[in-house]
Amino acid sequence: MKKNLIETAVSTQSILDTAYSLRGQVQQGEFYRFAEWLTNYTNVDYISTFDIKNAIREDSGDFEDDTQVSRALDTCCDVFVTSDKKLRKRYDGKYELLQFLSPEEFVCKLKGEPIPSQT
Repeated sequence: MKKNLIETAVSTQSILDTAYSLRGQVQQGEFYRFAEWLTNYTNVDYISTFDIKNAIREDSGDFEDDTQVSRALDTCCDVFVTSDKKLRKRYDGKYELLQFLSPEEFVCKLKGEPIPSQT
């Protein structure tokens, strides 16, 4: 990762999943403000037919995760940030060019500090 250069991406599916998960927990206007901010400051990418077919071939038992990972690989992401421990365990070390980190680990990486799980 180059210092002082961060490009972020989120899938349309992640935004939809977040909206669904937050129903009844936050007011609609509050979510809309968040979604507006997110779309202003990050790249929003769609899950493609290619990603769906890759997920079918991967057949790990978690189709949604597999489509997200396929999208990250297809768009040449360096880091996949997730708090899903099962996803990180399943994919850790599987792809040379894609690192799977928790949000906390990612912040350590940005600060140039040792990543706790890797020390």
